[in-house]
Amino acid sequence: MTSSQSLQPHTHSVHNTDAHTHREVERANEEFFNDPAAEHLFNTPDVQETTRLVAAAMLKAVPFDKQKTVVMDFACGVGLISQQLAPQAKSIIGVDISQRMVDIYNNGAKEQNLFPNEMKAVRVDRLVENETQLGGMSFDVIVCASSYHHLPSIVEVTRVLVSYLKPGGSLLVTDMAKGEYPMLQAHHPVPHKSGFDAEDMRAAFEAAGLHSFSFAEVAAVEFAGHPVTMFLASGEK
Repeated sequence: MTSSQSLQPHTHSVHNTDAHTHREVERANEEFFNDPAAEHLFNTPDVQETTRLVAAAMLKAVPFDKQKTVVMDFACGVGLISQQLAPQAKSIIGVDISQRMVDIYNNGAKEQNLFPNEMKAVRVDRLVENETQLGGMSFDVIVCASSYHHLPSIVEVTRVLVSYLKPGGSLLVTDMAKGEYPMLQAHHPVPHKSGFDAEDMRAAFEAAGLHSFSFAEVAAVEFAGHPVTMFLASGEK
């Protein structure tokens, strides 16, 4: 469960949410991204360019203040999105289920000469509505990039993420727009293999109590010979 991994063909042991529990999906994600072989997913030109486009769309969608904006990067992976947003934020906390991803993220922050109070990641087995789970922190902006398609219930995860937003804070989610993605059908059995449309995201956001919903396509790239369209969905608490 990481940022920007959707563009890469890789295989999980989970086939659908009807046959497997949420916990099994989570364990499969953790196992996959703890594997050193997963690191190559983040180093391709396609992923780097998509990250740049998505981050630019996020920065345009809501105001970031270097002196004030506190950000959570949920399912942060190795920190590609966080690295793009960090210069415009006061601090960023990455959250991921994979300890290996968290370690790579934190090493990357050190290489950028960022202190932990500016950018750091923590491993969380399952984020829940619990004010003590992240030390009582709340956030001005929460982002999640290319990870919703890994999650069994986007309604549930949206509700949990919103519980960590400050009043007036924004949730920004990017993932694949609804479409046919042969590389996912053949090689990537995850809960949501065809992406999401505006109504899918609107339903999840509004069920979590967000308002001012918006949905826009923000990047059109090609991977493995197949076009991939990325959207940005946003809402305000």
